[in-house]
Amino acid sequence: MLAAPIKTRHLWDTLQEPRCPSYFPMGYLLLLSALDNGWQIADIQIRPSWDQHGLVYLLSLRHPAHMHSQQLVLPKNSLVEDLLAERAVELVNQV
Repeated sequence: MLAAPIKTRHLWDTLQEPRCPSYFPMGYLLLLSALDNGWQIADIQIRPSWDQHGLVYLLSLRHPAHMHSQQLVLPKNSLVEDLLAERAVELVNQV
């Protein structure tokens, strides 16, 4: 019997999330999990935020095999900046 096709929404919802507290923000860990599961950063922008972070990254991720996209908002910090520099991702706009 053939397995049912994977629904693209389920693909995003099943990304690994840590079960214990971590030094790293949850959104950052979710991004790492997405990248490990084949998601790619399609677009990134810096946007103003109304909370204590001041500026946030708005990342558009896509999964090439399933043609699904998802957005993720992360605070602008050195963890994300280092990851983007490591992957040579360029910003679409800078504030």
